Amino acid sequence: MKKVSLFILLVVGVSIFAQAQVREKVAVYVSGEVSNNYKKIISSKAVSRISRSENYAAVERTDAFLDVLTKEQNYQLSGEVRDDQIAELGRRLGVRYVAVFEVTESDDTGFISARMIDVEGGLIIKSADASKKIKSTDDWIALANNVAFRLVSAKSK
Repeated sequence: MKKVSLFILLVVGVSIFAQAQVREKVAVYVSGEVSNNYKKIISSKAVSRISRSENYAAVERTDAFLDVLTKEQNYQLSGEVRDDQIAELGRRLGVRYVAVFEVTESDDTGFISARMIDVEGGLIIKSADASKKIKSTDDWIALANNVAFRLVSAKSK
């Protein structure tokens, strides 16, 4: 009887351990030609959605990214950041992935393109995008939620 109890306890313990996945840290970076208020909303929604996923834990580092980027000559000259630069910044900040959300608005249509970059190799492992007619802030919120959900739900490439 003791052997059976011990075996059951061992099986339950292993099962619980297997279910407790390690959630990978993800920094969120939002860029684009929209107001800072919209960028903050999109960043907030991305962090929220990523944090609710089973596989990732969001670490919002937008300010840290911008602080480092303003010191980088390439960013000062062009305003653009390459994926390899983002991966390097992610390594410096101690995260496994960086979720980059690029936001554009044109003719009353909002567009968000997102990609998950593995900081180890600088490779894009997931991507998602969507567009929506923008009439209010609620439309930006819905669009950001849609893209962030699709990003964390997508299978790796």
